Amino acid sequence: MLSMATRLLSATHFQERARNTIIMLKPIIFRTYEKQIEFMRNRGIRVPDEHEATEALSTFSYYSLVNLNKHLYGGLDVRTFLGNPSILDLQLCHMINMSFFQIVLKGILYVETSFKTKLSYLISSQYGVTSKDDIYDPNNNFLFRGHYDTEDSRTNGILKSLLNKQQYLQSDEQEHAYAHHFLLRNRQLPPWIFIHDVEFGLTIQWYNILREEDKNNVCAKMIWGETNDPPSNVSRKTAKRFLDDALQILREYRNTIAHGERVFPSEMRYAFSEEPLFAILRNGELTRDEYDVGIGLNDPYACLLAITTFIHDPILMFNFLTELQQQLDFGERIKHAIDPDGDNLDLLRIIGIPSFTMERLKNISHDKFGDVSRYYFTLLEESARPFAGEDFDKNLD
Repeated sequence: MLSMATRLLSATHFQERARNTIIMLKPIIFRTYEKQIEFMRNRGIRVPDEHEATEALSTFSYYSLVNLNKHLYGGLDVRTFLGNPSILDLQLCHMINMSFFQIVLKGILYVETSFKTKLSYLISSQYGVTSKDDIYDPNNNFLFRGHYDTEDSRTNGILKSLLNKQQYLQSDEQEHAYAHHFLLRNRQLPPWIFIHDVEFGLTIQWYNILREEDKNNVCAKMIWGETNDPPSNVSRKTAKRFLDDALQILREYRNTIAHGERVFPSEMRYAFSEEPLFAILRNGELTRDEYDVGIGLNDPYACLLAITTFIHDPILMFNFLTELQQQLDFGERIKHAIDPDGDNLDLLRIIGIPSFTMERLKNISHDKFGDVSRYYFTLLEESARPFAGEDFDKNLD
C-alpha cells in the first residue's frame, strides 16, 4: 500500500502535469468561411469556386467535411490531404456516408420494433396487461419484481426506471402522445403500447432482468423467428451471448447515427464475441480469418449481419437490401461522374464495408426465404439496367 504522503505527492505531480498540459494546448479560434477555405487549400484540398465552397461550409460545416474525412486521405496524424481531393469530393464522401447509414438506421429500427414486440408479447402473456405504482405489489402487475430475476442486483432499479417512465407518460409534458391519451381513457397502459415509449437501451435492460426461461424464449424468437425451433447444436447460453452482443452493437450504432455522428468502429465499445458469432453464422457469412482482421467484429458489416439475422419478414428484408444496393449504385454513378479515373471517392472505404457485403447479405436472405428471395433479386438485377460509363457519357451529348 502507498503511504498517504506518497499518494499526495503523486496527486500533486499529476495536477502539475495537467496544468502544464492545459497551458500547452492550442487556443480555440473562430475562423470565417474565408479563413476556413484558406486552411483547406493549405491542407491540399482543392477549392475551385469560393462561392460554392462557402455554401458547402455553411451547410455541412468544416468539421464534417475536413475533420471527419481525414482518415480517408492519409490518416488523422497527417496534416496534408493525400490525393489532392476537392471540396466536392469531401461533400460527396459526407453525403454518401450519411445517406447509407440512414438506411442502416432504418434497419436497426426494424429490429428494435421486432425486439419490443416479442418482449411485450411475452410480458403480456406471462405477467398480465396491467401494472401498479408499486413493484412489490403482486396483484395484476406486470412490473411486480417477483416476475423477474430477483437475484439480479439491477432488477429493482430497472423496474423503478420503467415505473418512472409510465408516470412521465401521464404528465402534462406528454399530453400529445398517444400513450398519454390511452392512459387518460383507460387508466392503464398495456405492455405492447407502453414499450413503444421505452428507450431501446432501457428495453434491453428490461429483457436482461427476465428469468432465464423467459429470456431464452425471447432470444430464440429474435434469432430464429417466431415459428422456427432453435437448432439443437446451439446452446441457449451461446444464443443469449450472441443476442446480448448484437443488441449492444445495434444500440450503439443507432445512437451514433441518430445523432448525426460519423461511424468509426475504433470508437465503438461493443463487439461480437468470436464463439457465439460463429455458432450462429454457419453459412459462409464470415470467415475466422476475416474476423481476425476486424471484419464482423464491430464494423458496419457486423451491424448489417445483426440486422439481417434478426429480420424474419421477407418484405422487410427485400426492402432493406434493395435500399442498401440502390445507395451503393448511386455512389458508383457519382464516382463516375466526378472522379472516373481517380481514387478520391473509394465508395467501400467511405462507408467502411468489405466488397462482398451485398452478396453475402443476399445469401442470408436466400437462406431464410428460399426461392422467393432468389426470384426477387434476380428480377431486381434484370430490371436494373447495368450502369456503364459510355452510356452515361452518351446521354450527355
